Amino acid sequence: MILTIVGDSMAPGQEISATWLARRRALAGRNVLLLKQNCAKKQANQYTRERDHADWLRTEMKAGARSSELASDLVEQELASENNAFHDIIIDIPKPFYADAKTVLANSGLLIFHMELNLWNKERQANLLKCIRHARRSNAELPVLIIVDKITCMQSQSFVSKIAHSLTNIRFIYLDVAGDLALVNLYRAVYLS
Repeated sequence: MILTIVGDSMAPGQEISATWLARRRALAGRNVLLLKQNCAKKQANQYTRERDHADWLRTEMKAGARSSELASDLVEQELASENNAFHDIIIDIPKPFYADAKTVLANSGLLIFHMELNLWNKERQANLLKCIRHARRSNAELPVLIIVDKITCMQSQSFVSKIAHSLTNIRFIYLDVAGDLALVNLYRAVYLS
């Protein structure tokens, strides 16, 4: 499964840890590849050719594995299932509107967003819808899981209602705690349901 987590640009105060999920999955006996978008490096090298700098960090989650940097034009090769020795690929994308991120979104098997509703506004909602619609251009049935936290009942109901009326194949889970218990609940929602 290719699992893509979009977090930072949608909820700047907090993010669900892709690294935590990858480690947990590896401990469950899976060969996991973790790809993390390196936004600071991309920003620093924005005027150079894509091939000349690595915008992704690639980490194999298995015995004896080491991290290495990965150029943007090689990410698509990592996602090709026929070349893949990994059971799971977990991708951390804080900036979903970079060109290389769009390729990754199109190859996802599950898209996860983390929302802090106390930071929510119309611009973030428009970006969320834009990101999901872009990913679904290549995969119309791409499932989406939205994690909602720090909520008030009225605000939560309004948000869920607006998104559910705008898009199909959306699941919501509520995590009011940012600790390990919340991450365990996320793991269960992704892999055990």
